[in-house]
Parts: sequence; structure tokens; C-alpha cells
Amino acid sequence: MSTSRSKTAIVAAYATVQGEHPGKNAWDLGVEAFKGALAQSGIERDQIDGLVTQISMDGSNQMEPTRFGQIVGLNPRASGSLKYGTAIFSLAHAAAQITAGQARLVCCIYATNQRTGGYKFGEPSDPYAGPYGFLNPAGGAALGFQRYLHKYGRLADRDKLGAFALASRKHAQLNPIAFRREPMTWEDYLNDRWIVWPLRRSDICLITDGAVCILIAEADYAEQLVQKPVYVRGFARQDALRLLQNEDHLLMPHMQDTARQLHDKTGFVAADMDALYIQDAQASVVPSTLENYGFCAEGEGLDYIQDGRIEIGGEMPINSNGGQMSEGYMVGWLHHHELFHQLRGECGPRQIPDCNVAQFCATGGFREFTASAIYSNSKD
Repeated sequence: MSTSRSKTAIVAAYATVQGEHPGKNAWDLGVEAFKGALAQSGIERDQIDGLVTQISMDGSNQMEPTRFGQIVGLNPRASGSLKYGTAIFSLAHAAAQITAGQARLVCCIYATNQRTGGYKFGEPSDPYAGPYGFLNPAGGAALGFQRYLHKYGRLADRDKLGAFALASRKHAQLNPIAFRREPMTWEDYLNDRWIVWPLRRSDICLITDGAVCILIAEADYAEQLVQKPVYVRGFARQDALRLLQNEDHLLMPHMQDTARQLHDKTGFVAADMDALYIQDAQASVVPSTLENYGFCAEGEGLDYIQDGRIEIGGEMPINSNGGQMSEGYMVGWLHHHELFHQLRGECGPRQIPDCNVAQFCATGGFREFTASAIYSNSKD
């Protein structure tokens, strides 16, 4: 049961179609998402007094906030960007602007043409990976899953991870903006190639073009702007910057600190959630996330995702949009687009019944960044 009253709320969330947008750069896609969010909400451009962008990760400096503000004609009271500005970090930054009195309505936006631009994420994300040939974040994720399988004696159950890819594809088939909507069978999953053992291609996120724009406002002001705000009940974060100096770092035990912070701030626990959204750059993060946030016991994450439990209509739907395995790779921004519309009851055939409270969980870097937030369709 919640003990908190919301200070901020999301009032609009718009996403472009995900996949390939030849001839368009990130600026073009960002403008499309920005216009879409305004049209969706009925909010006027000049009501926006804050801007937070995530700069494209391809080194192009696309979506730098000053230039984007010039393109769309904004003179906000406060603006900025984050080096690793994935959705939850950007939204928390915007919420801080609001609670500090710097702004009342902040535009948060990310856009990228990384697929048609040919960006391969071919750089080590940590000081340990490069010398061993891990030039993609999937390398660290594979090490983490190896550690998980060995610690809990689950090597024989490795293929149970496939339930996540299959559930994601089922959800994406109901999502008109998803990139991968073709059917996937169990045989398709088992026949998929290994990228870095124990991860198959279907266990690793897509690379896609697209954009998402989210408008977040002071909670009372939000109610003047739109009829159905989605309220931020609380943010929590715990970093583990010592990396492999930390005990069992690859299993992300610092997530448990994030979970405790979130419970203390909001009063909500795992059993209160109607939907769960996990930033799934690799599927192997899912079992540990479920365990560390209290959705199941230690070592039981692979069992938890079986038998339709995580599908729409199941006990705990995860990534009802298709996630980064099948909808598109937008580092958590698409998950927030989805949870906003789920909590407003606007998702049509993929609508989760009685969806009132949702949680988002993120992991970044070499598993050193963990963050989570809880959202609901009521303020108290």
C-alpha cells in the first residue's frame, strides 16, 4: 500500500514507428516525436519550460539540447542532457528540475538513426572487457548469465531463458509500431545462432531507428493539462562503481538496495505491481532483476518466466510492448511510452486488465548502474 503522494506526473508519451527510417536523421525523428506528443496531449509548445534530451550514443552529438531547442523553437527556463541519459535517468533529472522549482513542464526526448546510420555498439563499456575481446555490451551480459547458471546449478536449464524472447515477440505482434512482429516459435529460438555463449541472437536487443518524447509536469499542474496523468510515485537508484571489486557484482546485488529505497519512498512492493517493465538490452538481466526486486526467490528467476506468467493475461506481464527484443532499442524510453498508455487503458488488444500500478527497472554500463521507478494512475 502506497504511503507517498506524487509530486510529478507524465502527461504525454509519443513514439515513432520503430525500425528503419532511411533518409531521416535523429533530429528529424526527434521533431516528429515532439510534434506527436503535443498533438496527442493538446499542450502548446510555449507551455513547455524545461528540456532534457538524451544525446545519440553513436558519437554524432545528435539531440544535443541547445540545437534541438533551436530546431523546435524552445526557450526553456532550464535545459540539459545526461551522458548516459536512458529514460529513467532523464525523467529523474526532469523531475528534479520540477521539484527544485526550475520548471513546471519538461520535455524529455531521445531520438536516434543508429540502424540506418550503421552504429554497431562496437566499443567496450567497461575497463575489463576490451583486453578479452568483449567489444559489445553483450559480452558482460554473457559473463553475468554464466555466473548465474553456475551459482544456482542451472546449466541444464539454460534454454528456459527463451521464454522471455517468445513472450516479447507475442507482445510485439500486438504492437503496431514494433519492428519485429513476425511469429517466433520455440524451434526458431533453439535454432538461432549463438552470439556469445550462453546468449543467442534472440537474447540480445535490436538496433533500430526511432524517437520517443515524454512530457512530465508538476503533479497539480498536470491535472490542469490533461485528463489522465500518470503519476510518478518514486524514483530510486544505486550505483556500484567499484564494479568487479564488489562481491558477486555480475549478479547485481546492488539492485536490492534500489528496491529497498523504492519501497521506503513509496510503500509499494513487488506484489502490488500490475505490470513490470525491464530495460532488456540482454534477456539475461531478467532473472536477476526479478529476484533482486522481490518478484521471486533467489535462483528462481528462470522458473518464474515460464508457462505464460509474464505474458499479457498472466500473473505478471513483462514488457507488454515487446521490449528491446522485438519492439525496438531505445534504452527504456519505449517502455515508458508503453506504461503511460497501459496505465491510461489505451493499449487496445495488448491492454493489461486492471493495470493501475507499474514498475520500471533499468541496468546500465557494466551492470554498475541500477535504477527503478513506480508509476500509477492515481496520485495517492
